Amino acid sequence: MEKTYAKVMWKLSHQDGADLNALVARLIEQLQSRGRMKLLPRILAELKKLEAGSGDATSFIEVATEKEKAAAMAFANDLGIKTDVVVNSSLISGWRVLGKGTLTDRSGKRALIDIYRSITSHA
Repeated sequence: MEKTYAKVMWKLSHQDGADLNALVARLIEQLQSRGRMKLLPRILAELKKLEAGSGDATSFIEVATEKEKAAAMAFANDLGIKTDVVVNSSLISGWRVLGKGTLTDRSGKRALIDIYRSITSHA
């Protein structure tokens, strides 16, 4: 859902004569009216990804905390990926790099999901 909001916001903000303050105010009003204000940080993270790729969200670097930037950037540089790093606290720990059609997920969130799937598939 946050990706849809972010794509719409990105497209609208890059139109001629776009009023960014009005766009943000309308987004916040929309989220508040639907009780979805918790989406706002995730929409911002998606917007940063879109902006980092100049509208092309085919590559990104996400980290859970600032401490993990160096490891994620080193991995991305080895793949030849040059983009901004976005902090996404929902990853819990670690990082994710998407580039050249491959997602490398070294996040705590992925590890927990894998453990959960492993446990529930054997029950």
